[in-house]
Amino acid sequence: MRTRRETLALMGGAVLAGSALGAPALAKDSGFKLMMTPKWTGFPYFEAAAKGGKAAADELGDSFVYAGADHADVSLQVETLENFLTQKPDGIILAAIDLNAVAPVLKQARKRGITVTTFDADAAQDARDMFVNQLSYEQAARTMLDCALMDAPAGGEIAFIAASPTSPNHTAHMKIMTQLTLSEDKYKVFKVVDTQYAGDDDAKSYDVANNLIQAHPNLKVIISSSAVSAPAAARAIVAGGHAGKVFATGFALPAAIKSYLDDGSEKAFALWNPYELGYVATYATHLKLAGKLEIKPGATFEAGKAGSYTVGENGEIVYGKPMIFTKETVDKAGF
Repeated sequence: MRTRRETLALMGGAVLAGSALGAPALAKDSGFKLMMTPKWTGFPYFEAAAKGGKAAADELGDSFVYAGADHADVSLQVETLENFLTQKPDGIILAAIDLNAVAPVLKQARKRGITVTTFDADAAQDARDMFVNQLSYEQAARTMLDCALMDAPAGGEIAFIAASPTSPNHTAHMKIMTQLTLSEDKYKVFKVVDTQYAGDDDAKSYDVANNLIQAHPNLKVIISSSAVSAPAAARAIVAGGHAGKVFATGFALPAAIKSYLDDGSEKAFALWNPYELGYVATYATHLKLAGKLEIKPGATFEAGKAGSYTVGENGEIVYGKPMIFTKETVDKAGF
């Protein structure tokens, strides 16, 4: 009978293993054991990131395991990480559900010489070696507000849906967006009127969007950094008969919002390439383990076919390739 921890490691049926073809390389250059856990398995965004991670591991001659719970639960993510430690990996790559809750186990990993890389959502800085950020927080905030301007050029009231008050990227995005609506003429047409939390849950996001529309009769745009909440808000708008009056935007997978862009109920959403994000995070982890990347400001590296990157302050590596999806561009996303 499996223990709860052993069962957890197998949840989602998402274990990938990869190794390069051809002659084996020297241990110092390849053959590292890399393990990745997302916020939850089964979601196409994280599955794409896992495929990117596996592709990088294949190219570099490393092994790669992807595992985790099938829903977002920080206690389960901690258990996944604890299970990883028992398997003695060289590197751990994760999208943190909570900034601080995962810190103790990640600190244990680093004390054991394991390289810890966060991607998509960061952990406490002293608990990881580097953070591969999809976009800088300001870049992400501006991208979402630019999408909101495409929806509502004249501006109006906006509200946010985030995963939780402790979700590091979502809280940073909302803070910067709020500051921009107060400080820059381009964005002063917007007024932030509410913030609600939906835990990256589709049904809850749908309900929260409906509640926001009812609570704020003059609401113009609902914005979310969550690739679950943004399309759920679009669905709520259409189902409630508010298309053309209220808009949803933020980050979303192309397949999740294509129908709303095609019928004109929504004008623009944004994202980046999650496959390439996972690829870069895995590549950077390998290079550090191989002694080919020093995590210090200004250090540069080549991440294979994904291009060149620079390490910034506090070990942050910005992927920095936003994509805005409109009716005309959504079919060209490539993932």
